[in-house]
Amino acid sequence: MKKKLLALSLPAGLILEVIYMIVNRFLCPVSDHVGYPIMIASILLMLVGIAYHGYCFGKHRSPWKF
Repeated sequence: MKKKLLALSLPAGLILEVIYMIVNRFLCPVSDHVGYPIMIASILLMLVGIAYHGYCFGKHRSPWKF
């Protein structure tokens, strides 16, 4: 379960960022009070995902193999 969450953190961060950009650009402008926490959360998720993928790459195994 823990490995699955770590492996899915990179796509989750990217999806969160894309949803934020679509909502902000096409639907309605999002205030900074909402935008900054979303930005920080998506960056943290992407960093955790990148670090986990790098760890798995160093161990010569796939991050998607649960």
